[in-house]
This record gives sequence, C-alpha cells and structure tokens, in this order.
Amino acid sequence: MVWTALAVFLLLSGGVQAEDQLTIGFVPRSLDNPIFLDAFENAHQKAMELGVRLEWLAPWGFSTEGQLAVMESLIGQGVDGIVVSVNDVPEIQGAIQRALDNGIPVITFDADSPTSGRLFHIGIDNFKAGWEAGKALVRIAQARGLEGPLSAVIMSGEPDALNLIERMDGFFGAIEGELGLEVDEILYNRDNVDLATIMVEDYLKANPEVDVFFFTGGWPFYVPSDAMPAFKQWAHAGGIAVGIDIFYDALLLLRDGLLQYLVGQDMASMGALGVELLVDYLRGGQLPETVFVEVGLTYASHENLDELLQIYEPWLVK
Repeated sequence: MVWTALAVFLLLSGGVQAEDQLTIGFVPRSLDNPIFLDAFENAHQKAMELGVRLEWLAPWGFSTEGQLAVMESLIGQGVDGIVVSVNDVPEIQGAIQRALDNGIPVITFDADSPTSGRLFHIGIDNFKAGWEAGKALVRIAQARGLEGPLSAVIMSGEPDALNLIERMDGFFGAIEGELGLEVDEILYNRDNVDLATIMVEDYLKANPEVDVFFFTGGWPFYVPSDAMPAFKQWAHAGGIAVGIDIFYDALLLLRDGLLQYLVGQDMASMGALGVELLVDYLRGGQLPETVFVEVGLTYASHENLDELLQIYEPWLVK
C-alpha cells in the first residue's frame, strides 16, 4: 500500500505537465525490497530539481516476467528514457534492445547487463565489495584463532544477477590462500525478502554446526534479531556472518551480534545520478566519460557502529 501511494504521488506530483517535459521510467528490481528506498527518494528529488516526470515502476516481487511487462509498458507509453536494475538474461537484453530500437535510451543501475546495448551503468564495484567482505572474514577468523577449513553457506538472490556473481567472485578471491573455506550450499532466495529470512532460519535449525554465512545482499536483515532466533543463537555461539548492504536495521543486527561486518552500497547516489545523467544525455547528448559510473562503498564493524547509527535512519520514519 505504501509503495502504491508513493507511485501515485510520483505520477501526480508537479501539477500540470508541460507537453515537452521529459518522462523517465525508473525500474528497480522489485517494490518489496526496501533497499531501493534511498534510490527512490533521491531519484524523485533529482527529478523535481530538473523538472522531469518520474515513473517509478516495478513488479512487487522480483521476476523477469514482471520486469519485462514493466519495460514493455514503458516502451508502449513512449517514455523518453529508462533506468533499470536487471538480471543479465536474454529476455531482458531483448527488452532493452527493443527500447533502443524505439529511440528510448536505457541505462542500468545496481545490476548491469553489459552486452544489452545500454548506454552506461551506475553502481558499485561489486568485485571489490565481495573482496572487502572476504578480507573482513579472514581478519575475524584469524582474530579468533580459526585456521580452517571452515564450513560456509552463501546466500544470494537470483543465479543470473551479474552483480551478485561478481560479489561472490570477489569474496572467494579475497580468502584464497588466506583461509580454508568449504561451501556447503548456496541459498538462492529469488530476491524475496521474506523467503530469505525463512531460508536462513531453516538452514541453521537443520545445520547449526556451519561456521560462516556470507550474504551477497541484505535480504534477511530487515527484521529484529528476536525474529531470527536460530540465526541469533548460531551467531552468539560463534558463527561468523559477513555481508553486503548497510541500512539501519542491518546495523541493529550488527549491534546485537548477529552480523560481524558489512559492506554498504550508495543507493542514494545511484538514484540521483540515474536521473541526472540520463537527463544530461536527453537534453544535450552528453554521456559520462566511462560506461561504468562508480559510486563508493561504506564499511560497518563494531568499531564504527555508533557513528553509523547516527547517520543511517530507520526507513519507516524518513
């Protein structure tokens, strides 16, 4: 309901639209994942500043079919440009190409499709993000006197998501030769926040002996620690969990000892830059100097936790 209200607000904001006003379609992976809230807020603010109309549209829960329907709808409307976070699969590549064939430039944010023809991508260095999480795991294990081999579980979203694959590559690259790690299983939650929490709890109830959890994204980090009793018990018994994504609720899990280290991505900048750079291209033909516009990373541990809790706000009161 909240997302619906926000979408309606975006479509109606600004009063009467000028006939020549640009319309930008902004397509996150889904509407049920709060990680995109900062991108939403900052994209909307930038659109208001630049005097363009923003349509924030996505399926409620992630699905390639849902994204295809949204893309086709935007193409049918004849929007001026599209910003989208995607899985790098042939169906999505085809939809991007159809938009381009209809004179609609497309850029990607968060998750890229490099061979689709999109103009450029805005996001983090996903390999580096995974690398930093892996290095943090090595430091934590060494500080605890753990030499390995340690058993590990990886949680990721969609198997075809290029950004998540790159994070895993970076993670394993960082621990190679530094820490013995045996991966018992990769849990794919299909970008579903509720399913992610259930999968973590179910796995740890059945396999409490696992040593390490690496999360390529923050899907199960939106609930209080008491809502994941198996995870909480496992972490307090010595389990090590590191992952990617920083937001207020995730920091509370770090405070409560369920997580030990987090790497954060700047979704706010992705949202604002997505609108700004696409409008620069539409109005003046100006493209960024490179096809990869990188936004920075943030790091969270117990050493800087208090500082970060002053910076990040609960989304429910923003």
